[in-house]
Amino acid sequence: MASHFVRWTLAQNRADVQRIPADIVEKAQFLSEKRRSRYLAARMLLAELMLRIYGMSQLPALTTTPNGRPCFTDPDLPDFSIAYAGNMVGVLLAEEQSRAGLDMEIVRAHSRQTLEHHLQFLSSGEKAWINAQQDPLEAITQIWTLRQSVLKLTGENNDCDGSLRLHPASGRLRSHVFPDVQAVCDVEPLLIWSCALSPVTSRLRLWEIDGQQNWNALRDIELNKANMGPHTLRLTSMPTERQLQL
Repeated sequence: MASHFVRWTLAQNRADVQRIPADIVEKAQFLSEKRRSRYLAARMLLAELMLRIYGMSQLPALTTTPNGRPCFTDPDLPDFSIAYAGNMVGVLLAEEQSRAGLDMEIVRAHSRQTLEHHLQFLSSGEKAWINAQQDPLEAITQIWTLRQSVLKLTGENNDCDGSLRLHPASGRLRSHVFPDVQAVCDVEPLLIWSCALSPVTSRLRLWEIDGQQNWNALRDIELNKANMGPHTLRLTSMPTERQLQL
């Protein structure tokens, strides 16, 4: 099987709640209009994924982890991750028994002050890679998106000093919380996205839902290929000390 990343631009579209449990729809009524729209859209995407991949006509019951991350109540169901960027909603569904972390950012949506704030959380190696790129401002957003996807997979936040280090020049990363992880990040004309997944995942399928709510297959990414595209960056876990001793 593969992991699946689907996204949907809200615009004037409204989420179809017929596959969403009533308690989730009721909870959304207490949110502001913008948050309610994104909240329901994300769960609609998740419900449609579960129907398409597993044949489940109704979204299974959801709960949240202690750090507020949504997940299925049934631990045997796959992990997923939700992200928002502008008026776009994205859902990443992992393979069974795997983990997932998704982040999305609009290209050039952040001010220089925000990007400089992001730099405070980056290592010297990450900064060196950024400075070597043709567009350093875009590169900051790409590294930040990569970091956020891994942190969402591990359940951490940016205050976890030193627990995550990216080594983009060598295609490696190191997470002290989750030692086996890979992340693939792509820069599109309007969107930068990153999917963090377990290393056993070999294929990532990309989907987009259009204004008529039709599913369009964008592309399949074979994660084991050496070259996945000119703007695609893939990082994999560095070998642990135990692995080096075996």
